Order: sequence, then C-alpha cells, then structure tokens
Amino acid sequence: MNPLVIAQATKSATSFFSNRKVQIVLLVIVLYFIFKKKIKQFLYKMRQRKFDKNEAQDVNQIAQQYRSAANPSGISWMINADGTDETEIERLGYQSKGKLQPIADAYRLKFEESLSDRLRKELSPTEFQNWRNIID
Repeated sequence: MNPLVIAQATKSATSFFSNRKVQIVLLVIVLYFIFKKKIKQFLYKMRQRKFDKNEAQDVNQIAQQYRSAANPSGISWMINADGTDETEIERLGYQSKGKLQPIADAYRLKFEESLSDRLRKELSPTEFQNWRNIID
C-alpha cells in the first residue's frame, strides 16, 4: 500500500479520535460492554425487590402460580419443554377475573416476559381463547 495513503489515514484517524465527543462515546460503549452483566443483575435485583415488596399481595401469588402452571418442574430453562397444567391455568383465570392487569404487571416484573405471550406459547389457540373469555 502507498505510504502516503497510510500517512493520510493515520492523520485522519488521529484527528477523529482526538475529538472529545468521540472519546466520550467510545468510553461509554466500552464501559457498557464491561459492565453489561452487572447492569442486568442490578436491574433484575431492582425488579425482584419491587416484586418482593408486594409479596403479600394476592396478585403476586397468582402471577407466581401462573408461572408454576406453565413450568411445573420449576427449572427455568425447561419452561418450553415442560408440560403445562391447563386446568390450573383455567382455575387461575377465574381468580384473575377483574384484576388481570395488576397480575400481568407483576408477572412481567418478576419474569421479564408478558403473561399473555407465555400463555400463547403454552396453550392451544382454542384454550387461550377460552382463558381470555374467562377473564373478560
């Protein structure tokens, strides 16, 4: 490669990286990747504390029961492989009648996914529609 081209590229890169805004952006990006796991753990702990703060509330218990019905083994990585207790979900539907939004919020806070999305994955379309009819 031509030495003049390399010299010009080096000069351009030096002037680009000497810009204060570029340095700050690069620093933020590097720090994000260094502390990404810590940030996720911190956010998870914050959500967990908020959930645990209201543990005595009925909505948190029902949200936990929905998760248990969708994941009977209790092993989180097996949630998509476990069977689903459809009768338990139907029973919880009757308990959820009129207060689905707080339960769904508690479920999202605890498990970082939507309750209706989880039930769509776990139930057949007919069963999901029956559940929706129960809670409405």
